Amino acid sequence: MEYRDLRKIRQRRRRRLLEQNAPCLLILSVYVLLLLSRLMDTEWVTPENQYLSVILMQIMIFLFPGLIFCKLQGSDFTSRLRLTGVGPSHVLLILSATLTLIAGSLLIGIQTGGMDTLARDFTLYDTFSSQNEGTVGNVLYLLLAYAALPALCEELVFRGMLCAALEERVGLLPTILCSTLYFGMLHFQFRLLPMYLFAGFLLSMVLYATRSLPAAMAVHFLNNVFGLFGRPALSQFYLYTGSTQLFTFLLVCLMLVGGIFFCGEAGRCYRRYAEGGYPAPYRVDIPREDRTSVLVRTLFPPAGILCVVVYILASIF
Repeated sequence: MEYRDLRKIRQRRRRRLLEQNAPCLLILSVYVLLLLSRLMDTEWVTPENQYLSVILMQIMIFLFPGLIFCKLQGSDFTSRLRLTGVGPSHVLLILSATLTLIAGSLLIGIQTGGMDTLARDFTLYDTFSSQNEGTVGNVLYLLLAYAALPALCEELVFRGMLCAALEERVGLLPTILCSTLYFGMLHFQFRLLPMYLFAGFLLSMVLYATRSLPAAMAVHFLNNVFGLFGRPALSQFYLYTGSTQLFTFLLVCLMLVGGIFFCGEAGRCYRRYAEGGYPAPYRVDIPREDRTSVLVRTLFPPAGILCVVVYILASIF
């Protein structure tokens, strides 16, 4: 074999290796910046600059690496992020998904952390704690910094960029599992991992059912709004009833109702795609015998293994 052929083979291998690792390198950069922000919080953030710091840190952690990633992926990458608007036909799906997410997350949180989780303040990445002072200005700030901005930034990275970079190459299932896993590890707590895995999976379902990233952002935003303003009221309701069994039963009922409506609306969306002849935007031709190897390579390339190591170390220490 000639030297020129060997060089081409090596170049193809390097491109393939970079292609496999690029999405996880984006997530790794987010993890590292998020951990660094915790150090910045203890050193630089004061009550006087806390409001601006919360906003700027989220932009730095998510949007800067995301912009660099989009630039490296090429000029047509942003067109694959599904930034299409949400239509009236998606309203019931978004509301039912939100109900399912809220009730399911509460159930999992109660199972893993007990009923005390209801009384805890809404926090961002276990670093910034929301303080509801009741003023109009404070409420607007909480909606922006603790509800809207996290929903926009996290969905843009984990459901937008990550899914767009993977789905055409590896198919739907590995893409959803990868998005779910790395979103779940974002918060660096073993106890909260099941709850965030559930949230990541459901938000991925919203993305692919609606084919709209803003729809997933809307569900995420509404869930954050509930965490800010609805959870304290729910905690008071639990104290009023005094029955863990009754409270759990009501949450199960709400999750089932939300899940039934969500599945029905998602099925209606897919029927509409089939009737209209809209092709699937992801790869569907992966042979069955190759799916396991594709899944492993997608979830745990070298950069993905580094993400897992960072998560474990950060969760322990």
